[in-house]
Amino acid sequence: MSTFWRQLREWLRRVLLRGPILNWWVGRRARQWERAYCGELVRAIGGPAPSFTAATVLRTILFIGDCMWEQNDLTPELRKIADVTVLDLGPKLKARPDSQSAQACVAAAVKDFADTHARLAPDAIFFYARPALLSDEVFDELRRRWHGPLLGMSLDDKFEFFPYGIFSGGGDNYQRWAKRFDVNLTNCLAATEWYHQRGLPCLYVPQGVHRPEHLDLPKSVQYQHTLSFLGSRKPERALVINRLIETGISIELFGAGWPNSQWIEDPNSVYRNTQINLGIGFASSSSILTTIKGRDFECPGVGACYLTTYNWELTNHYELGKEILCYRSVEELIEMYSWYRKRPQECLRIAQAAWRRCANEHTWEKRFRKVFLETGFKLLR
Repeated sequence: MSTFWRQLREWLRRVLLRGPILNWWVGRRARQWERAYCGELVRAIGGPAPSFTAATVLRTILFIGDCMWEQNDLTPELRKIADVTVLDLGPKLKARPDSQSAQACVAAAVKDFADTHARLAPDAIFFYARPALLSDEVFDELRRRWHGPLLGMSLDDKFEFFPYGIFSGGGDNYQRWAKRFDVNLTNCLAATEWYHQRGLPCLYVPQGVHRPEHLDLPKSVQYQHTLSFLGSRKPERALVINRLIETGISIELFGAGWPNSQWIEDPNSVYRNTQINLGIGFASSSSILTTIKGRDFECPGVGACYLTTYNWELTNHYELGKEILCYRSVEELIEMYSWYRKRPQECLRIAQAAWRRCANEHTWEKRFRKVFLETGFKLLR
């Protein structure tokens, strides 16, 4: 598609898909995706998990990604395991001309980086990128320049693994690229069967938390906010938030797109100073299916009371009702909010239990120590 027609399509989408029309269109597309996803679940037959053995000492890691949260949360934890060099694709992608595709931009960025880091010889390459950034060219360049095992991670496999072709962004069909990695990491338990069925090494790795050293066990109930939500406005999130507001519940909103919202440099300060932190755990644009979210560990992990959408996978990581709280409908959310807002000491107790659980099990460091050991690396730190 030419640049002119692509720009025209984007302009028409911004003009026409607004308000109720946008909500209807997103809802319709979401229903299509939900049916397609459930069909893939039923067809999956699983298979034995392929093995992978690195058989090398892990001293250095090259991390490549379109960095947004990674340099504040993920790479500091990786540095507790090995030395880390970061290639942030973000600046190149933001500056790329309209005539250059995102895939070509990423391939060129990797080539330029390799040319200027000729002495770099990483023991492992961790390439975290969405499907729209991947290409045969970039994988060929990575294999030509470096010989360390290549790890890939997808945190949205429910929506991106298969070529659904439902939304026009084209950011799906991750399975096409999964075979180019030596090890795949997914935060979707069901998706592990999709990888194994295709003979691809895959490990289940939910998101984790990086907690700054100064955030110790919370002890105070002197909260600044009773109920807050931290995250950008999306149609499925707005449906929940609007219901709360219509019911008369006051909620502090932090994130792009919300009326009178504000940018927060330190999300942890919002989490810790809120009595009840709202989570909305829907997968992509669905208002039915859920997925593991980063804030499922970031919020409880810094010592905050977290009330989020029920997700069966969360029961593998927390004791519901004691470490986090989960609702199954907006009505149940309202019921739970009405109960816990009058009981700040109970919210504090839940926050403390979550803090302990995440410190013991859910840091990014612990996640990746397990990954590297399971893939055969020898760790020196």
